[in-house]
Amino acid sequence: MHITNDEMNNLPFQSFQKTALLQARPLTGADYEQREGIIHTREGPAGFRLGDYLARGIQNEEWPITKEHFVTSYERVSEPDAEGFASYRATDICQAYQMPEPFTVSKMRGDTLTGKAGDYLVRSGDRMWIVDRTIFEHTYTRLP
Repeated sequence: MHITNDEMNNLPFQSFQKTALLQARPLTGADYEQREGIIHTREGPAGFRLGDYLARGIQNEEWPITKEHFVTSYERVSEPDAEGFASYRATDICQAYQMPEPFTVSKMRGDTLTGKAGDYLVRSGDRMWIVDRTIFEHTYTRLP
């Protein structure tokens, strides 16, 4: 099932906060050349621009985060390691809904992401993404 923006606005989202630390570093020109401007995420290919951030999750999954969103939604809590990755804490509240069946969504940059039954559709402001059920349940906390 493909979820449109209108359908997404009618889903019963609940408030969550990401509680696990995120490992991230800025994406460079060398990254752009090596990856041809695309990060291959679990949910499908996602384009990035120079200056966006490469995020790495608890199962070493990777995805891009726009620079604009990153600087307003995360605070650094450690110094960068030898690979340039530092730990960051999420500062924003997001909305999430657990999808009962397999689904796809299209992002503003034109990327189409694919989720499995049980995965979470997550949004914050004008951004949305998909998080694997197991990862979501280990890294997000539902808010009252």
